[in-house]
Amino acid sequence: MTNETAPSPSYDKEIRIASLAVHRASILTRIVQRDLEIDTIHKPDGSPVTIVIFAAQAILVSVLRHYFPNDVFVGEESAPMLRDDPVLARRVWKLVSTMTRVDDAETDGQALAVMPQSIEEMLGAIGIGGDGDGAGSQRTWFLDPIDGTATFMRGQQYAVSVALVEDGEQKVGVVGCPNLAFKSTSVHEDVVDRDGYGMMLFAVRGQGAYKRQMTLSSLGPSQKTSLSPWQRMGERIAFAESSISSVIHQEKHKFIRDILFANPVVDLYSMQVKYAALAIGACNAMIRLPKDKDHRFPAWHHAGGLLIFEESGGKVTDLYGRPFNYALGRRLADNEGLVAAKPVLHTDLLRYSHY
Repeated sequence: MTNETAPSPSYDKEIRIASLAVHRASILTRIVQRDLEIDTIHKPDGSPVTIVIFAAQAILVSVLRHYFPNDVFVGEESAPMLRDDPVLARRVWKLVSTMTRVDDAETDGQALAVMPQSIEEMLGAIGIGGDGDGAGSQRTWFLDPIDGTATFMRGQQYAVSVALVEDGEQKVGVVGCPNLAFKSTSVHEDVVDRDGYGMMLFAVRGQGAYKRQMTLSSLGPSQKTSLSPWQRMGERIAFAESSISSVIHQEKHKFIRDILFANPVVDLYSMQVKYAALAIGACNAMIRLPKDKDHRFPAWHHAGGLLIFEESGGKVTDLYGRPFNYALGRRLADNEGLVAAKPVLHTDLLRYSHY
């Protein structure tokens, strides 16, 4: 259900600037996906990446750092590959430069001043995120310029996310879903917002979760999004899953779904899009049981979306019922696995996850 109310003033500046940053990065990635050729390269580890991901990270860091210069930034991508290849760096710069031609009615054009003004500034912004660790009590922004690279390259769902962490706890989360139509109540990889620019979800701890429509040049009014209470006898369990993930234990996931008669699933690759689907009620449960017990999740895959789902009324813990600790660097080193659901259902899923 939705109510047209706005969050209270606490963290108002952080939400406003983070929303601006995510909006700009979301628009750039959507333009590239929709209208331009998706230029793909391979990282040193062999994994594919689209060059727009570097441009999006440069935008996120540049905007946030301008307003919060004393904060720490942790992003997925780093700059050495671009510094070693000037031609590649110029290709990324060409994408960043296109955003200076997008008007932003909410800021009266002031956002132009915080965009990178040169290739070197762009590389510096990317490097700040790629080199960042985050630690302890420092205010740290976790950034994911494109969550769901594989599906982005296929024209499917993906997300752009930022989250502010203080003392290891998420305080602010903003997630842009450029392919998820604003009025969507269901989420599917191949059902994309072809005429628009999707939705943004955001939350401040203790203040609820909200969504806004994204357009090319602005954001719509905020609408609160909250989950209805779990109906044990009348509500079907619908899991958010990722059938192409090589990290999770697919057999254990299926075993739990079979016990609960919870098939079919909402099959989504991007972790942040899964959280968005949970927050808008397109599904109501998610587990992540890694094949390797020592596997720890990258923090940027969860920061932002996790808080939004919690503030919409959900509960998220690791397999031992513990909250996630973001104070230990680039990975969630304290936490094994994940269980996310409405609170009453969460208790049941936590038990089944140890079978």
